[in-house]
Amino acid sequence: MDEQNENPVANGLVALVAVGLVIGLLAAIIALLGTRLFGLDGSGGSSSGDGVAVGDSLYLPSLQPTELDSGLLVTLAPAVTETPAVTEATESASATASSSPTGSAAPRDARIGLSAGSSQVGSGEELMLSGTYSRGEGSVLDIWYDVNGTGWKEFNLDVNVYGGVFQVFVATYQTGRIAWRVQDPETGLESNEVMVLHGDE
Repeated sequence: MDEQNENPVANGLVALVAVGLVIGLLAAIIALLGTRLFGLDGSGGSSSGDGVAVGDSLYLPSLQPTELDSGLLVTLAPAVTETPAVTEATESASATASSSPTGSAAPRDARIGLSAGSSQVGSGEELMLSGTYSRGEGSVLDIWYDVNGTGWKEFNLDVNVYGGVFQVFVATYQTGRIAWRVQDPETGLESNEVMVLHGDE
């Protein structure tokens, strides 16, 4: 009876040990497969031949120095060296114009150009004077006239510059050859003269 009672207990223990070993082995295999599958084994995943880990999701290539195109630099070099020369020439011309007395030569884009609508008008008839003054935006120009070479007098009318141009109508009962011009009173810059015959010759 004692041997029969001991045999079932021994058999049960052996069975329990065997089941425990099987369960432990299965757990170890599952754990090993899980760590390799999710990259948790601390090795960072298997590496390829170029040093990039298979499990990595971001790859930053190594920096390489960029070689400059020497031909492009040679092409741009003259433009860089010529710029100061152009600037100096412009500044020199501006300084010369600003230091010159009234009536002397001025830069072409700073001059006042004047033209008359007709070369002859009747006594008291309106004469259109128009012109350009690109640097005189908003300026108020004085009108001057000289009757038969007797001397310049200021006309009792002014003209405004808008958009770099101006236009005005003048009329006088004086007859003869009358020269007209306009002047910027702020800068002293004068336009060219236009000669118009007023009345019959």
